[in-house]
Amino acid sequence: MKKLWNKYTRSALIVLFGLILALVAFQLNNKNIAEKVQTKQVIVAKTTIDPYMPITKDQLKFREVVISEVPEDALETADELDFSDAYASKYGFMQGAPIRKTLVTTAATSGMGAAVSLKEGMRQIGVKTDLVLSSGDEVKPGIRVDAFAYVTDTATGQSKRMVLPELAGLKVVKRLNAEGKVPDPTDGGSLIPAVVVLEVTPQQAGLLMEFQETGKVYLLPAGTLLP
Repeated sequence: MKKLWNKYTRSALIVLFGLILALVAFQLNNKNIAEKVQTKQVIVAKTTIDPYMPITKDQLKFREVVISEVPEDALETADELDFSDAYASKYGFMQGAPIRKTLVTTAATSGMGAAVSLKEGMRQIGVKTDLVLSSGDEVKPGIRVDAFAYVTDTATGQSKRMVLPELAGLKVVKRLNAEGKVPDPTDGGSLIPAVVVLEVTPQQAGLLMEFQETGKVYLLPAGTLLP
């Protein structure tokens, strides 16, 4: 054994160990360079998207980004977003920044509330409701309803029904229970709706306000929203 372990074998072992270390360093260096050079195609903001603003396809584009700079939740295909209800979070997106799925929110869950989805000239109004007035809690966000009213004429004291074409096809934004929360069987709160929020014009809002002050408003499901 002593014959095999001499200055020549020691030198050879040192050289071999040095070669192994050099090979490992070479591989690590190549991997580091590859990560800095190799790119991946992701979707980025074509222009700056301000906080709480809607995200549209026109605001996005594909760009090759260095792999080391691609977030884990980067958007790779436009199909991953529902552009009918996609909004920037409170951080927004700088021009050229990858669109991160965790930084995209919906109108209802955004920090500014569902009002961010309002089109110009539209308003939101809360309508008092219960199981009867909401067709057995069939009035859900994302559908359209016709609003019928049963009101009392303050001058004559007589009651009458009001069915107006102006109050047809109203968009349901959300519904809340008496605690101001979305009815949820897992939450432990009330499951009975107390308020339905509708998207309306100022004229429609005026009619609903008047009818609620003088009677009751019944909401009848009239179909889902168009895609």
